Amino acid sequence: MKVTVKMRGTCGELAQGFYRGEPILITCPIEKFSTAIVSDEFAGVEGLGSKSLAILDKVLKIFGAEDFKFGVRLTSELPRGKGMASSSADMAAVAQAVALSLGKKFSPAELGRLCADIEPTDGIFYGGVVAMNPLTGRLIKNIRAREKFQIAVFDYGGEVDTIKFNRRSDFEIKNLDDEINFELARKSALANQKILPKPKLEELINFSKEIEALGVNIAHSGTVAGIFFHADDSHVEERILAIQKSFDFLQFITLTKLWYN
Repeated sequence: MKVTVKMRGTCGELAQGFYRGEPILITCPIEKFSTAIVSDEFAGVEGLGSKSLAILDKVLKIFGAEDFKFGVRLTSELPRGKGMASSSADMAAVAQAVALSLGKKFSPAELGRLCADIEPTDGIFYGGVVAMNPLTGRLIKNIRAREKFQIAVFDYGGEVDTIKFNRRSDFEIKNLDDEINFELARKSALANQKILPKPKLEELINFSKEIEALGVNIAHSGTVAGIFFHADDSHVEERILAIQKSFDFLQFITLTKLWYN
């Protein structure tokens, strides 16, 4: 028996704050994953941190499977402390893999509640870009996109205590659009500067416009920023080099895609 579950990480959030008095974030899911494997081909647990171990214990208690004898292995492409939803992806992958190995399956909403019980969560278990409550895991709205996007992910460096900074934004989102709104992403990123400032962020936003990027987003409780381009932009590599030359303190992490349902 072998069960494999992959959960996407994020490039920060497209926006974060409050909507009608409720905490909210708009997800930015990307093509980088945490992968959980449950199998009878090995024993014990491998690669699980404290949060993943906590959700493993919670899931086993839910299903009355404290005598669980399968091995659980977790690997991830997502760096820690960067605001790329590594913990949420880890926990959701472990929870779903264990559930499937027991002949069960969690819904996205159930995964949201499970993860939020341990720490504020990103909505990577929902399909595509969504607006959700990070404190409860509740889905608020699905967000559409008229086209596909590439995202160049850059890192400001260091690590952030995501629990300390998570969801502290007082940014008010007055209107929740049905489609991706890069103006909202810009406003949310700049509002977050008084909480977790990123050097020369406004200059980066302005420069991105000059090189024909579509928008910029950040990790509100992390160290990464994303620069968005059309999916068919054949000059992305040149534009990335231009960003690196003008902002040499930024580390280019990866070129990836925004995930659509």
